[in-house]
Amino acid sequence: MRLQAMNTRIDLAHLKQRIAGIPALRSESRAPAAVLSTGMASVDAYLQEAGVPLGAVHEIAGHAGDEEQGAAGAGFLARSLKSNAATGWIAWITQDTDLYAPGLAAFGLDLRRLILVSARRDAEVCWALEEALRSRSLSAVVGETGVLTLNATRRLQLAAEQVGIPCFLLRRWRTQEAAQQQRAQPIAAVTRWRITPQPHARMPDQKLTTLPELGPAHWRLDLWRCRNATAASWIMEFDHADQQRGAAFPVPVAPALADRSISAAPATEPEAGRATATLLRFG
Repeated sequence: MRLQAMNTRIDLAHLKQRIAGIPALRSESRAPAAVLSTGMASVDAYLQEAGVPLGAVHEIAGHAGDEEQGAAGAGFLARSLKSNAATGWIAWITQDTDLYAPGLAAFGLDLRRLILVSARRDAEVCWALEEALRSRSLSAVVGETGVLTLNATRRLQLAAEQVGIPCFLLRRWRTQEAAQQQRAQPIAAVTRWRITPQPHARMPDQKLTTLPELGPAHWRLDLWRCRNATAASWIMEFDHADQQRGAAFPVPVAPALADRSISAAPATEPEAGRATATLLRFG
């Protein structure tokens, strides 16, 4: 009996040494995980501080009428893809035929790297997303879907974590009833975004194009759920024309609140070709 107990202790110690010697389990051999980026310095600084992983499920949805069209969400997604998937193929899975390529290109997405996949139902979108993730040959995947189950998003989250690439879910609902039922349902997403178009001041006449109703994109970005971080919001303005020319967009952040005298100089409009962002935090 004593000899058997001694052999058991020796075998367990030897097993622990063998497990510790596996390269994949050594902490020093693990590369730091990539962090999600949006292409906006103020937003990215917040995500960097929270350590939001890139390889995860990230939900993007519109607000009010845009919950069906998803136009603002698609624009925000295009900017995110430019930052998170600068090279490699991107699979975009949709159930509709209304994806507007010039709009995606206006926000900097390279359409030559886009693979479009057509699906008929939400369940097929989730299946295609999981298969695309497990192929390990893409830099990002996007799925346009309305109805999602917690189990389906858990599978997507696990697959995204394993390969280390983002899985973006662009939520679109046919009716307000469907949106009301689904928008707050729990899903296994690390971040959940709401993109709301905002009214902005009319541009000066000398800057108007032949389509005066088209001005800079003006959005409110609500990060209403984020793992390991509190909710936050930003107001963003983005100039399409300058993006098409490939200009750099500095993102000035509003100064911190403080007691100070009011400047006599009148406030001016943001310079053309700049993306401005203001951060609002909750919680």
